[in-house]
Amino acid sequence: MDIFNYQHITQEPVVNFSDGDPAAVLGLAMEFYIGGPGQPGRSEAMAHSIELYLKQAAGQFKYYYLHGDRTMRRLQSDENIDPRLVHAMAGPDGIFEIQAGVEEDKAHFWSLLASCEKVQRLNYLGKMVFTYPFSFLDQIGLDGFIQQFVSMCNAMEVEHAYAGPSFIEPFNVGGMDAAIKIMGSQLFNFPCFNAYSLAMTKIQAGDGIKSIAFLTAVSNRILEKAGGAQAVLANAGPTTLSCPYSNGVIFQAGNIPQIGSPDFIPQEYINLGRALKPTRAEFSKTLFYDPEGKDNKAFTQRWLSRFDG
Repeated sequence: MDIFNYQHITQEPVVNFSDGDPAAVLGLAMEFYIGGPGQPGRSEAMAHSIELYLKQAAGQFKYYYLHGDRTMRRLQSDENIDPRLVHAMAGPDGIFEIQAGVEEDKAHFWSLLASCEKVQRLNYLGKMVFTYPFSFLDQIGLDGFIQQFVSMCNAMEVEHAYAGPSFIEPFNVGGMDAAIKIMGSQLFNFPCFNAYSLAMTKIQAGDGIKSIAFLTAVSNRILEKAGGAQAVLANAGPTTLSCPYSNGVIFQAGNIPQIGSPDFIPQEYINLGRALKPTRAEFSKTLFYDPEGKDNKAFTQRWLSRFDG
């Protein structure tokens, strides 16, 4: 069996702000988009998923924010966020929001962002992101990472979700937005990383996926655009693995995660990207900024289509 060897991957920031602070690092991420966020079962499942993640990140976080606070709360050394605060926000009428990380406006390998509000429009989704250093696999293993993603997709009945190697931006929304504006062509230097713009994705990707990652979950409703799961698998070929979850199918691009390079996108990602292309949402706004300052929307579309081959 192939083994994902992350030892050669840089742990230094791949993008820096003008003051030298890290704007993006490379690590692992799980990113979920949840339909019907007002439904108590799904928001409770989010709370349970966050509780597990808080155990995995114990002692890492220094700051966190909950809905209703105007300032970040600071944690003492080795103090963890009380999961009861998270469960208290879950429910059909509550507004569910939490951010947590190490330093504001600086990218770090451990970060948490979740938001689940009452349905405000037809395609409005809840969102949640967990990030990790690659060394987390020494504890859980790649199989454990995959199994955790499948279990969480199952419990939350996600509309679409992604997991694998990723750019990790600052955990707070302001820092994340600032990072997106300067990442530019770096997005293509590591083409198999799932960089994200969460606010636009949760609003505009109610009826389609954003892109693909090593693991990509897609609801049965969205899969109909590509003729269903079996049609996707037939078009993707034998390099694509799959397993069902409670609301759809999870596709895996090859046996192990791959990074690629500016001039090379692994064929496994192209195979899956092409097969799932009909399910991709149409984004009418900018997700990422053109480093040449010419056309942000065109740059965004070029990034979204990088697996089309």
